[in-house]
Amino acid sequence: MVDDLDDRREYFRIKDRLVIEARAISDEEFLQLDNKIRYNPTQIIDRGCDMHFLKECISSDDKEKNQVLSYLVTINKKLDMLIDFLYKPEKDELYHSSHMEVEVSGNGIKFFSDLEMQGGDYAELRIEIPRFPHPKITALAQVLKGEDCFVNGSKYREIIARFIVINEEDRDLLIHYIFTKDRERLRLKKELFCGQ
Repeated sequence: MVDDLDDRREYFRIKDRLVIEARAISDEEFLQLDNKIRYNPTQIIDRGCDMHFLKECISSDDKEKNQVLSYLVTINKKLDMLIDFLYKPEKDELYHSSHMEVEVSGNGIKFFSDLEMQGGDYAELRIEIPRFPHPKITALAQVLKGEDCFVNGSKYREIIARFIVINEEDRDLLIHYIFTKDRERLRLKKELFCGQ
């Protein structure tokens, strides 16, 4: 993993199964995407306080607020599905997607891909967080290591990359997810241990 290459561990990491979309980018593309990713968080409304504020603005009747909010959530999901459907051919040409075990921290990621990336290459990564509303965190990363390997009999590249550009709100969202997953793992381990 990224942190193994540096004795100083800055972020906690976990192993998990996540959807990762990746594409190799040039130095010029890196410079073009830098400010866009650094200063624009993935989620506009992703915090409970924002949703609470939205609920308060809609109506004073709790039942009506909850109905309107559930309609808005449904509409948002449908819009996301339509956008994904309309732009899927374009995305498929640009990004290589994989859904397999990764190691991820707030500082970087280790994943498997069919992209021929090597140390020093730049990549644009989209990491889907499997929690509602399923945000895709975008980051620009530098590949520290890319080696051929086999996973379940298929040839892949094991990519170890460090996040160079990531929006700090997105990093916080990723770190929050990592700690939540680790708490779940510890709770399950404790339940299994106590059940014996």
